[in-house]
Amino acid sequence: MDQRRSRSSRALGAAAAAAALALSLTACAGAAGGGDPDDPDRELLIVGIPKTLDNAGYAVARNGAETRIEELGGNINLEWVAPTGADPAKQVQLIESYVQRGADGIFVSALGPSVCNAIDQAIAAGVTVTTFDSDCPDSDRISYVGSDNYEGGYQSGILYAEAVEGEGAQRIAILTGVVGAVNLGERDAGFIAALEDEGVDFEIVTTVPGNDDLTKSVEAVESTLRGDPTINGFFFDGPWPLLVERSNLPTMIDRVESGDLTVVSFDTIQPELAWVEDDLVVGLVGQKYYGWGYQSVQVLNGIIRNGDEFGELADTGIDIVTKDGGDGRFSVAEMNDFWDAGVFDEEPIQPTG
Repeated sequence: MDQRRSRSSRALGAAAAAAALALSLTACAGAAGGGDPDDPDRELLIVGIPKTLDNAGYAVARNGAETRIEELGGNINLEWVAPTGADPAKQVQLIESYVQRGADGIFVSALGPSVCNAIDQAIAAGVTVTTFDSDCPDSDRISYVGSDNYEGGYQSGILYAEAVEGEGAQRIAILTGVVGAVNLGERDAGFIAALEDEGVDFEIVTTVPGNDDLTKSVEAVESTLRGDPTINGFFFDGPWPLLVERSNLPTMIDRVESGDLTVVSFDTIQPELAWVEDDLVVGLVGQKYYGWGYQSVQVLNGIIRNGDEFGELADTGIDIVTKDGGDGRFSVAEMNDFWDAGVFDEEPIQPTG
């Protein structure tokens, strides 16, 4: 995360908008935050823009955002929107449309470089923008609110190294999502660095995209394993294949159960936990999904109302899940309890200045 550069809001300017889009909108479209812009108690319009809507992590993030708004007194109008099909161009147009509407703040999980450019334009237009889940470290965004993706990838590599200790050379495939997504690249880099640091004899055979789509991700995993029987490791830098029925992954399961394949995955979404419980995946590393929303609202509200500073990384931390937990890790049972209760305790991130 040391590549992130300090940024500040810029003077008001014009920004083009494209409003006629077939987009998934999950909150009522209301007026932008009204009243005197210099009034610290006025209602704000804050917009959360994840990559998609069909992701349990993003649903929990929305819950977290709504909880923090209630704690702050409810004078924030939250709109939660996403492009259909994890489409970067539509995400760009969503940002542009909310700039035109006069949103006070936006927090976005960026789908790629074009979205990072749109963030710069929104900042130039006077909108306070932060990122979560997927960062734009070279953009003008004010802060990245979320987990250190490099560290998450690194811890995934540690899990892999522990699982294959003494097992010889590793020929590893990586499943990624949308090519060019910064967060996924950081996870991959951290994963590889940990394997190197742990002295694993390994080769990354291929990196295959699933485009944040469950079906495409499953096809990528199965076709990769069928095409190269020498592959004995897979790192998923997102949860996609583990969110489907197991019958869709016969090759992967056969290889794991025969002892010929080791799988580590990012994310700790509840459907993934059963794969660890049943020894099909050795461990999971996940972000603080609830905190994406909870802490993003905290950070944006503090910046807009009080001029607070939170630094380049407002770090929400990571969770590590293994079957039995221990040593700073959660067991499957412990993480299931969190999801079942729908309660993920968060303390508001405090400003650094």
